[in-house]
Amino acid sequence: MQNILKNKNILVLGGSGFIGSNLINALTEFSSSLKGTYLNNKPRIINPYIEWIKADLTNPNIYKKIMHNIDCVFICAAYTRGASIIVNSPMDLVTQNIVMNSYIFDQCYKNNIEKLLFISSSVIYPEKANISMKENQGMIGNPPNIYFPVGWMKRYSELLSKTYSKNIKDSFKTIIIRPSNIYGPYDNFDPLESHVIPSLIRRVVKKETPFEIWGNGKDQRDFIYIDDFIEGVISAFNTDYKYLELNLSSNKNYSINNVLDRLFEIENYYPKVKYDTSKPQTIKSRKINNEKATKLNNFDPKFSLSEGLTKTIDWYKKNEL
Repeated sequence: MQNILKNKNILVLGGSGFIGSNLINALTEFSSSLKGTYLNNKPRIINPYIEWIKADLTNPNIYKKIMHNIDCVFICAAYTRGASIIVNSPMDLVTQNIVMNSYIFDQCYKNNIEKLLFISSSVIYPEKANISMKENQGMIGNPPNIYFPVGWMKRYSELLSKTYSKNIKDSFKTIIIRPSNIYGPYDNFDPLESHVIPSLIRRVVKKETPFEIWGNGKDQRDFIYIDDFIEGVISAFNTDYKYLELNLSSNKNYSINNVLDRLFEIENYYPKVKYDTSKPQTIKSRKINNEKATKLNNFDPKFSLSEGLTKTIDWYKKNEL
């Protein structure tokens, strides 16, 4: 496969976040001309090939500077929060993300960007137990109630990028990536904002007791290690489509209890788990089908859940404690 990224001028929006940090680090293999934006999180990847720019992406006046002489854009920027905040204040994220993404697509068009890749989300899919969701089901029905505002925000952003790519003359090419639950180094381990795996890792490593879990631990998710995900992202970018939607997942589901069992084994820590079923819960099961990526790019995640968790714990102990 031809490497489209070789010697291109690349911009990573949200380059200091979890996905952005891992992506911009990987992209240094292909380009010596990289820009990354950050706002609240200071950059953790320091490399002479990367120019870091502090930028509020809801400000339309910033784009002339950050998109100057850029060929390709990766959109990792997003206003995100953990499950508790999504449950209690679901609309807080919607307006900021819609404004930001609208400016990004408009400025990519005005600055003659060749191609962009947008990190969307699997929350766009309707909640259907035991059905492995495929890309063509992304706009069917409604997103799950608990993710309703965020799900529709992501759907809107996808449709907006699709409109530019397919209906506006001389516009950019677009790759839409819908990931399952990603985890790994550089994730957010903050107690108030972390997602499920970094939250569990932090608490297991710190030997938290009592060890409380929201719900019964039987909710199932597809977890993919960040290195596998980044490999899939770069492979997807190197395809030649005007517009492409692609799931990236491990194609394997694990319950929260499955994850806990592996974490307890890795850390040799076996606390009594207290299940609090009175707390808000998210969806019971989500399956994300990656057959399209497999057929298109021979996408084949290499890291098992235990391997990925072990690597993430090692990174957390070295960098976050």
